[in-house]
Amino acid sequence: MKNMTKHPLRITADAFKRSFALAGFDLYDNGTFPELEKTEINLPVFGKPEAAKPVLLMNGEYALRTQILPFLLPKVQGNGQALAAAFGKIFDAADEQYPAHSVAEGVLATKMNLYDLGVLWKKIVKGALGAAFDAELVSVGQPVKQSDMASWGSNAMSENTLKEPVTWEIRVTDPEGETFALGYFGTMTWLGEALLGCKDAEAGKYAFSIDLDQAAVRWLGLEKREELFNNGQEFLAQFTDGTVSGSEAFEDRCRDVLRTMGYSEGFGPKIYPDGIYKKMNMIQDEWDLNNKGVLLKDPLGGNTGLPTVLTPAIEQILSEKWAAGEQSARAFEVSHIFVPKAGAAPIEKLALSFGAYGADMDLKTFIAEVGDFLTKIGNKNHFYVPTDMAIAYKRGECRLILDEKMSYLDGNFGGISEIAEANFGIGTHAFMANLELNALEKKAAEEYGYIAPELR
Repeated sequence: MKNMTKHPLRITADAFKRSFALAGFDLYDNGTFPELEKTEINLPVFGKPEAAKPVLLMNGEYALRTQILPFLLPKVQGNGQALAAAFGKIFDAADEQYPAHSVAEGVLATKMNLYDLGVLWKKIVKGALGAAFDAELVSVGQPVKQSDMASWGSNAMSENTLKEPVTWEIRVTDPEGETFALGYFGTMTWLGEALLGCKDAEAGKYAFSIDLDQAAVRWLGLEKREELFNNGQEFLAQFTDGTVSGSEAFEDRCRDVLRTMGYSEGFGPKIYPDGIYKKMNMIQDEWDLNNKGVLLKDPLGGNTGLPTVLTPAIEQILSEKWAAGEQSARAFEVSHIFVPKAGAAPIEKLALSFGAYGADMDLKTFIAEVGDFLTKIGNKNHFYVPTDMAIAYKRGECRLILDEKMSYLDGNFGGISEIAEANFGIGTHAFMANLELNALEKKAAEEYGYIAPELR
């Protein structure tokens, strides 16, 4: 069996998912929450001091999310206590090179006092990073005395000390004694409490946001955050890991299948530069909205739009691997895409792209690998129809994916166009697949629940 890798960000996120679950938290998101939000709802729900700068779309009405909490809180509304955490990406326009940041954000409606909350965070951090790591809550502003913490119950805090939202840094100490801010934890604003809708007056209402990028760098001994976006196999091979993903989400099922097939997860650009579609040999005329991308109000370092397909990203990853001297490569990425819709908000979808090249890879082999992948994720009833209309692919090598009812499964694959290979600097023939996960997940559920007529 081929060596399985797991991206360092996935290793870190999975470690925290397990730790939060053991601490009694319900887990959410894993790609299901939208990454676009109306700018009018981008309001703070707790006193996190480091606010991200929104990535605004052209008309200013929508932006990439700067927090997950406004999407999470309505999901956990209830009358009583609640512990919930959501995992995903937020975006910061101030970070032009790598605007996507991996975070875990969550909510606690609880009657624990501040001392017990400090113990809870120790448990979460140690459960994720190891017993040699420690954590404490450090007030942002006035220091909190340990002697005060045990006496501050939720009622006393809300009635006396915490009229305004109060925030603590979740400060972690590593085995060498060095400290870093994992994130922030604090009491909710009135808006946060309204979104949560907890009717238990005796419960304290708290929210948190932790920086998984920072945790991965410090836990795994990396020098800087930029290393997390290194798509070279020499870097990724350090993280040989055969463990299953930390959730049962369909996207994680797809990740695990591709990992068993020898594919490594990469991170391509989340915001595309002008001309990226022409670079991959796709038409970009005035009428062709799909190949323009969803344009931004303020370009980030020359990047002008959100992706409508992931194929430019996988081609970029393959080009980086070829430039690094890799004679054989297999890579994939899972991310959101945004399809323009005239006069309305973009349609947001979860997509997967994977690609490969090497002496052991040709069209016949890639067709077999696509079929193997589809079967393993639960899409056994599939077949392919060739087309010459998809000019991003080499003529005669593109296939559309259909099911047994002749329904298009929102996927295609084949050999990359020679023009695109030259533009991206891929010095050998390469192959790629572009899939939308909603259609594949629906088909997998249909096949799993199918009962033959004679057995009904």
